Amino acid sequence: MLDLSRLTRTAREMGQALAHQERTFTERVAEGRAWLKTFAESGETLREGAEAFGAAIPTGEPLNTVVPCPPIPARFTAIGADGTAIQPDRHGQALYYLLNIGSLVYRHGSGQTPEARSIPSLHYTDDDLYEGALLVSGNLLDVRRDLAEISHLADLVEAEPSGPILALVDGTLILWVLENLPAPGRREKVTRYLTQLDRICQKGAALAAFISRPRHSEVGRLLHLAQSGGDVQRARERENPLERIPDRVLFAHLPPGSRSALFASPNSINRMFYVPAGHEILFFYLNVADEGEEPIIARVETPRWVTEDKQRLALVHAGIVAQCRITGGFPYVLARADELAYISGPEREQLEEMVGMALLAAGIVSAPSPKAYYKSLTRRGRRW
Repeated sequence: MLDLSRLTRTAREMGQALAHQERTFTERVAEGRAWLKTFAESGETLREGAEAFGAAIPTGEPLNTVVPCPPIPARFTAIGADGTAIQPDRHGQALYYLLNIGSLVYRHGSGQTPEARSIPSLHYTDDDLYEGALLVSGNLLDVRRDLAEISHLADLVEAEPSGPILALVDGTLILWVLENLPAPGRREKVTRYLTQLDRICQKGAALAAFISRPRHSEVGRLLHLAQSGGDVQRARERENPLERIPDRVLFAHLPPGSRSALFASPNSINRMFYVPAGHEILFFYLNVADEGEEPIIARVETPRWVTEDKQRLALVHAGIVAQCRITGGFPYVLARADELAYISGPEREQLEEMVGMALLAAGIVSAPSPKAYYKSLTRRGRRW
């Protein structure tokens, strides 16, 4: 039971501290935007140091570039995919995990009803559940969910007739969670993921990932490097006033529908695996707010083969803006895909009941652990 009376004083102190932080924050944002202008043409000299410093890597456009929204095509297809997982529960009546992939195909300008799908899959064999001695949960399961999402997206792209196609995922295109996993098996996982990107590329579609309210500060690190004269060692030794300023705040001045300059991601997985395979991930910031509204700055990631094709890059830019105007700041196909992938509490209980009945039908009597049993009682409001 939460005793809120014990937090009254702390909450008041928190409000005062955050007010002070807000003033400092505003000053540093202004400084960062001034640096964007000052070092706008310094990208070429900063590129090598940026990679070593873990900063956004310039790609040739001035750092303060502002690109207005291209004309939105009268007709194009937007496809979004998203996934949800139920983790293996060692306290449950059986060990398994579930993936549920939702997707939506939206044909702009056609008048056709969008095509919605929800595809669940249950995994319970030892080969499903273990990688060596490790149970497939946490980051390991996240990788499998990401692979299922991108594979389903590639299937839908390949099934679509020819025409402008925008394929979207929620989050990132970089399997960054592999950084936290043992090295063995990394290459095989990345290769399987990149194979799906090959399929989407060969179809002629444009691929992008949409990150809402991103916390990245890679452009801020680049500006700090520039302010340090491009000297990586000097930049490491000096305090970075922009370290805790999200890049999206630096780009909140972008007009509605406009994007920032393109940058390459310094992520180690990107540099180690994606670049050699021809799928280097670049990103830009985009104001997806409507005219007259407060800025909504998203981060958009896309492979280099999209940015090197003016038509595909324009489709990513304009297509995302068009999608966000439907829902007010988030691509409609991803909002619906998330809804279709979501697994509610009652659905989880129904699945557990289904599993229990299947075990009984097979002659297996199983029950949750005592810990799970008593937690279920207390969280339903029962007390002793």
